[in-house]
Amino acid sequence: MSKIRHVFPGGNTRYGFYSFYKYMVGPQVQRKYILKGGPGVGKSVFIKKMGEHFYAKGVDVEWHWCSSDSHSLDGVVLGQQQICFQDGTSPHTVDPVYPGAVDEIINLGDFWDRDQLIAHRTEILDLTRFISSCFQKAYMRLKETGCAYEEWKSYYREARDDKAVQRNIAALGEDFLQGTVSSSYLPRHLFPGAITPDGLVNKIDYILEKDHEIFAVRGSPGSGIKELFQYVYNLIEVHSVYGEVFHNPFDPHEIDLIILPDSKSALIDVSPILFQYGDQIPGKKYRRQLDFDQFIDNSLLDPWSKSVAAAHERVDTGLKDAVLFIQMAKTYHDELEQYYLTAMDFAAIEQLRQKLAGEIERLLD
Repeated sequence: MSKIRHVFPGGNTRYGFYSFYKYMVGPQVQRKYILKGGPGVGKSVFIKKMGEHFYAKGVDVEWHWCSSDSHSLDGVVLGQQQICFQDGTSPHTVDPVYPGAVDEIINLGDFWDRDQLIAHRTEILDLTRFISSCFQKAYMRLKETGCAYEEWKSYYREARDDKAVQRNIAALGEDFLQGTVSSSYLPRHLFPGAITPDGLVNKIDYILEKDHEIFAVRGSPGSGIKELFQYVYNLIEVHSVYGEVFHNPFDPHEIDLIILPDSKSALIDVSPILFQYGDQIPGKKYRRQLDFDQFIDNSLLDPWSKSVAAAHERVDTGLKDAVLFIQMAKTYHDELEQYYLTAMDFAAIEQLRQKLAGEIERLLD
């Protein structure tokens, strides 16, 4: 039976838009199709139909969702990373690396009626500017939220037992990596969720599998959890162990999940801080659990309790405000799409899609 996964290749973060699109597929990819064209030209529908076509034929499918619209697709990977269809437009512009040999551009702009778009030039330009302005404000708010997050972490970092933290990081890291072998493939980087118009969305239940051995950690920001993930990541890089590294959708410099496919092991942060991963883990059976808050000296933390609560509240408020700006951007984007929808020859696009599907079927045989 074919498998299905859901991930995010990019995100709206405290550093602005952050892209892991180059990790959508590895060097083993046989064909990568890069879709170009404006909003509403049918890129997401093209990708969705292609994925559904091959899923029905028993091919594994990995959906890559858009952080600016969690109901829209930015890519699909078929089989064992053999085939990829990818949205190559801004803000995650992608261009061919191996033109013809591997990469091929599909320009859906070839199927629009230019005269119809020119007739609505003023509206298209205005809406595009409105969308850009909304995202700029969202990223300003997320940047400000990042400052509150750093302050929040600082209180716990200053109150923790660093020696105990380091001992447990070393012990848990060794346990997690036990039995791993070297690989020629480099680690793959993605997001398990995103800050979207629908709020903070994650797909963790479609990423972790029921037979994964789960190492679960929890704790307050700054308690030492993220140092554990960085320690493990450094080791898999040094020892050339293949892993899938899922970054925090708010702060991509932090890691929330590492999966080692060869050993079917997963190290995950289940702290109920930003994204509620713990509520969605299949089965919720952990091989090992560790709460980093046990290494916090509350006598050092208590004098700062009001400041801790205030920083926490500023993070929550900042995220909610950013979501509102992203929602506004989507409203304008939906309006912008209407001008393109009426100018497209979707019947001709579907003919092209069916032709490509036939070529890929022969490639996968």
